[in-house]
Amino acid sequence: MAGVRCFVGLPLPKDAQAGLERVVLRLSGQLASRISWTRPGNWHLTLKFLGDVAEERLPGLIQALGGVAFAPLPLAVGRAGFFPSAGRGGPKGLWAELRLGGPECARLAAAVERALEPLGFAPEKRPFAPHLTLGRVKDAAPGDDWTLVDRALAAESWPVGEVDRFVLWRSALGPGGPQYFRLAEFGVGRGASGIL
Repeated sequence: MAGVRCFVGLPLPKDAQAGLERVVLRLSGQLASRISWTRPGNWHLTLKFLGDVAEERLPGLIQALGGVAFAPLPLAVGRAGFFPSAGRGGPKGLWAELRLGGPECARLAAAVERALEPLGFAPEKRPFAPHLTLGRVKDAAPGDDWTLVDRALAAESWPVGEVDRFVLWRSALGPGGPQYFRLAEFGVGRGASGIL
């Protein structure tokens, strides 16, 4: 059996969720490319993707994550980013960088890595780059002006939010895109709450 598809991430404050929804609505009317946009309410900042995890491993995983201590961290949305760069042929992914909170997110991601490595979850080979995925480009239309993404983000007022918890999420893939379900939340103190 495949197990439960999981990742560890930060939920976004409501103001950031609402702002990203407005950005995507603005862009979907300005870009001709076929883009699979992140669904409203699904925005999060991934700290570590775990893949398929056997259900019997979940209690140990939750216990290990419960040992990760962290302080509340600031978070504010910043400029646009592209993977690969938005040059010839267009990008494959559109995302937003963080204006505030990047170093704090990197420290938390490193702590999550250290907590999970003894359970057999290998550390990432690439350096951690905090970002918020806006969408995945399925088919780039010639002539799309990708600077519109940065301008749409810059047109929003991004208040500084505070994040005081991280989440172990289950990701269920479906025809309408992924749905995310919280398996456990971990607050600024140690320990898990809200285990589903």
